[in-house]
Amino acid sequence: MAQERGLAAVTAEALSALDDPVLDPVTIADELETWRRVVHLPESVLSAPHNDWTEFIGPSARSMLGAAEQALNRHDGAPLRAELARLDAEFARKTIHNPSADPSLPWWARRWSH
Repeated sequence: MAQERGLAAVTAEALSALDDPVLDPVTIADELETWRRVVHLPESVLSAPHNDWTEFIGPSARSMLGAAEQALNRHDGAPLRAELARLDAEFARKTIHNPSADPSLPWWARRWSH
């Protein structure tokens, strides 16, 4: 359980039950930790030009977490969704919408820093 690094046991068990090699509990825990790290970066770091944190690292981690959200049923995914809602709100607060971004991308990949 220590390897889950903050994922609720029910979520980890539910991910294991999916039997999906991409959405395994360890990978999702790692992606959640990456998303946390990105979200908690200071605005000054997130606003740096050509920023890998907001252009690549964060969106990649959040996309994997989005896949886990979709794969889990409402009950099993509730702990993950609650944590993501909190983190997403913080990321949205620190960034602004990029009007030139591809509208087919998820919202977190269409953000600019202030």
